[in-house]
Amino acid sequence: MNKKFLYIILAALFCVALVLGIVVLIVSSGQSGINKPGSSPTPEPSLSTEIPEATAGPEETEEPTAEPYIPLAGLIIGIDAGHQAAANLDKEPCAPWGPEANPSVNNLTMKTKTTAGTEGKFTRVPEYVATLNISLKVRDKLEALGATVVMTRETHDVNISNIDRANICNEAKCDVVVRIHCNGADNPDVSGVEAWIRGGGDGTPEYRELSEYERKLADELLAYFVNATDCVKRNVNKSDSYTGLNWSTVPSIILECGFMSNETEDNRLVSEEYQYKIADGIAEWLINSNALKR
Repeated sequence: MNKKFLYIILAALFCVALVLGIVVLIVSSGQSGINKPGSSPTPEPSLSTEIPEATAGPEETEEPTAEPYIPLAGLIIGIDAGHQAAANLDKEPCAPWGPEANPSVNNLTMKTKTTAGTEGKFTRVPEYVATLNISLKVRDKLEALGATVVMTRETHDVNISNIDRANICNEAKCDVVVRIHCNGADNPDVSGVEAWIRGGGDGTPEYRELSEYERKLADELLAYFVNATDCVKRNVNKSDSYTGLNWSTVPSIILECGFMSNETEDNRLVSEEYQYKIADGIAEWLINSNALKR
């Protein structure tokens, strides 16, 4: 075989090898883009300019709000600031029942409608001024604690009889009425707080039961009053002589806050600091009373 023919064969083999190499390379490149079974296609990058929405976190639950503490909510408290600037000397029946129910005190027993009260022996402050100042502080304290307060008067220039005062609280269906008064005595050494409640009245079991209920309330009231003011504790007394008690169909207590004939108590009773202590004592009684029917 001559050399020329040999070179032609070698050149042909080289071309075949070159073509086969190119084919293998093309096939390999195509298979690299084919997904294997079970694999997910690789996503092409998105060219979108939209900003994806933020993923919401876990839903927040609001904790229940605690109910505010309103210790006297639902209670209706009557406050009668004793006396008034000008006395009304006209007469009215001391009690609603007749002589057959009580021969000593009845609707034939006539008493002055309203007196002006006593006066501070040392301060010269009238009782009706001191009782209203105390009563207004009691009102504000009780209302702040959630009570509904019924005032028989809020000024000095009124003309309200003792029967009128009782009826105001009766119509309001007060849970209890506190009649704020100050005391007086011939002996300047006498001091302390005391309470008055109804006596035998018309003699019915219902009246007697109401009197016994008032006694329990009054005993508690004096205890809390003394604790708040550090004054002398006197007694709870019963009487058929008070028009405001006899005509009251709801529990009613006359609270004699101290003696304006005693120098120490006279000065205390007209001072705002002591009046606030009285209000605190009455409020604490109403909050903590075991006897009060709520």
